[in-house]
Amino acid sequence: MSEMEEPTESWRRARKPEQIEMRRASILAAAVQLVDKGGAEAAGLSAIARTAGLSKANLYRYFESREAILLSIFMEELDQWSFALVEALDGISEPGDVSCVAQLYTDSFSGRERLSELMSVFAPVLERNLTVQSVESEKHELRSCFVRLVPVLCGALPQFSKAQANEFLIMQTIFQMGLWPHTNPSPEVDEVLSRETFADLRMNFEERVRWHALILLRGLETVEAPRVRPI
Repeated sequence: MSEMEEPTESWRRARKPEQIEMRRASILAAAVQLVDKGGAEAAGLSAIARTAGLSKANLYRYFESREAILLSIFMEELDQWSFALVEALDGISEPGDVSCVAQLYTDSFSGRERLSELMSVFAPVLERNLTVQSVESEKHELRSCFVRLVPVLCGALPQFSKAQANEFLIMQTIFQMGLWPHTNPSPEVDEVLSRETFADLRMNFEERVRWHALILLRGLETVEAPRVRPI
């Protein structure tokens, strides 16, 4: 169905669980396409509806808001990333090597631009216009993801307590949320930063992720983190 076509009867009359799931998958696929092409800001409700081939009103039959659509994509991306990082850390040859863990952590984000983009708008965008029930569900998923990573990180770094591992994941995530926009600026900002005059202001995402992870891990080796439950 082209972007300009009107929704079909099959779209309006989906009732069976499998049909509803197919509609949701189509909407998510449309949003993914828009995010990959123009970032989260390009995935507006109208654009998602057009790309999915249905009316904006019909979107609300499957998702409570545009933010809920993007949040669903983000949680799936985060889940996939966490399992990939678990696999990488499980295969570490020298447990206790902070530099190795920092590099493996950095490598785990390679090719995951969609995750980094959505992570950068998590608090100011994705957690808006949601019901309390949706937020509660999202927090459970988020906690499960980090709970999965904490013991594996401790296995790769036996000198770390669970509190230290948890603190690393929290603080590193917050850092990356702010880092992504600076390493992926607008075309106008990118043009200015490409000039030699501003060479000292240019930043590489993976380089900064690795460097910050290494600094944070080395610092946490010497400081016991607050004893809080993983988020």
